[in-house]
Amino acid sequence: MSKYDVILDVYENQSISKAAQKHNYTQSAVSQTIRNYEKEIGLKLFKRSKNGMEALPGTEPIFEELMHIRSANTRINQIVSNINNLDSGFIRIGTVQSIAYNWLPGVLKNFSAEYPNITFRLYVDGFQNLTEKLRKKELDCIFVSQYVAKDFPNLPVGTDELVLVTSLDHPLADQLTVSFADIDGQDFVLSADDFDYETGKLFRLNHITPNVRFRINEDYTAIKMVEQGFGITVLPKLLLHNIPFNVCVRSFTEHFRRNLSVAYLDTPELSPALDKFLTFVTKWAKECKLI
Repeated sequence: MSKYDVILDVYENQSISKAAQKHNYTQSAVSQTIRNYEKEIGLKLFKRSKNGMEALPGTEPIFEELMHIRSANTRINQIVSNINNLDSGFIRIGTVQSIAYNWLPGVLKNFSAEYPNITFRLYVDGFQNLTEKLRKKELDCIFVSQYVAKDFPNLPVGTDELVLVTSLDHPLADQLTVSFADIDGQDFVLSADDFDYETGKLFRLNHITPNVRFRINEDYTAIKMVEQGFGITVLPKLLLHNIPFNVCVRSFTEHFRRNLSVAYLDTPELSPALDKFLTFVTKWAKECKLI
């Protein structure tokens, strides 16, 4: 493990203890790594605050370059691994929350049974961050909607329906059927990817203008806010499978579905491990009759 990984883990978690635990180091060893690097470059990077280890003003470009170094080191290790043993490798997967919870654990379990020497790093985020990380080669593939993946090579993995979520005592919860027009002007909790993608397209096509009261970058928190009566929201049905919230879920009479896919960069150095994984995912989706 390189010093850059350790320093970046402190930066990303604002915690020496978390970095030490992750890398099985002592906290003093992590602190020494930081001090040695600060001495090497002649600049202090962190300050202690009530929020933990905070990056000093003006140091963000340094951490961005360290991320590039970490990504390059990961890629080098991956290439070496592929040369030494085509059955091993390391795959960095990005995914939205709904797929991370409901599909990927089963996919990775079955894939690992066939290829036990291939390891993974899983990154869960919204569409925008996932596509940016893929474009920067910080991820090897991302599970997103096809609407987002249109600029990349991608393979279909299934479909998902966008549905309405309300509190149990909301007037729309009493309706057996709900139309897009019914949500116009309603108090709205906006989650994860804002109006940039399918939800925004749905609203624009149907001339809907909700009253956005909250913008939240995490879907389950948005559902909790809906449960507490702060407004309604529109979310993928897959995300709502077995959720621990008391909310009402209604399909729209218009039935707006989105296509899900796994996107990747079409580069000459597509690793054997990633190639195997993409082939496996397509086979899995067909066997599960998702496509």
